[in-house]
Amino acid sequence: MKTGATSSLSPFQFLISRLWALLLLFPLVACNEPPAPTINLYRAIHTGDLDQIKRHLYWGTDINQPGADGNYPVHVAAERGHVVVVEELLRHGASPEAINGAGRTPLQLALLAGKTEVARLLVNQGAAADPQPLLALLVAAGVTDRDALAFVVARGADVNAADAAGDRPLHRAVTQGQLLLVKRLIALGAEVNLTNAQGLTPLALAQAGGQRDIAALLAGFGASPTSPRP
Repeated sequence: MKTGATSSLSPFQFLISRLWALLLLFPLVACNEPPAPTINLYRAIHTGDLDQIKRHLYWGTDINQPGADGNYPVHVAAERGHVVVVEELLRHGASPEAINGAGRTPLQLALLAGKTEVARLLVNQGAAADPQPLLALLVAAGVTDRDALAFVVARGADVNAADAAGDRPLHRAVTQGQLLLVKRLIALGAEVNLTNAQGLTPLALAQAGGQRDIAALLAGFGASPTSPRP
């Protein structure tokens, strides 16, 4: 009667054969691990190098530390519109509410840069999105991106609401000389004859500031230099 090949091995030889089997198996297991990253995390984030970013995430690089510019990795990715990168960072523990050195959140930076797909992802992942302050932020920054403005209006921002100083978004845009922003706000429902705290309409402000193009645009939408409306 024949016996198996292992039955003829001494205990020492059997142990050696098992060790060799484990050594042969180890490279197969190790192959499942990505190699260590070869560039700095912040450089990888700035360039959108998803392979290097995934290496950093696998090997445990701290993604909740700001860079020299005060931005966290999620801020940089959000501002640059790298949706997949933002998604990966959030999945690995990055906070959608992180505050950078300038006091901005990833959502604010995404909207300021017109990256509404990232903004939508951040909101879906729990980022606070108070629409009125976001609209005020966009107007103050002179953002004319149609999608970014529509994003905050769709979430409840009132384009006719006065701020603490009594100015409305349209008044702010006129004062800043932002012709395209004035046009965008009107398209989103801004009323051209509302007054600010000083009783001035947007057209009155444009005329006082010598902004002929804006004055002509407002007049074309039925604006008046005076208004009985508060």
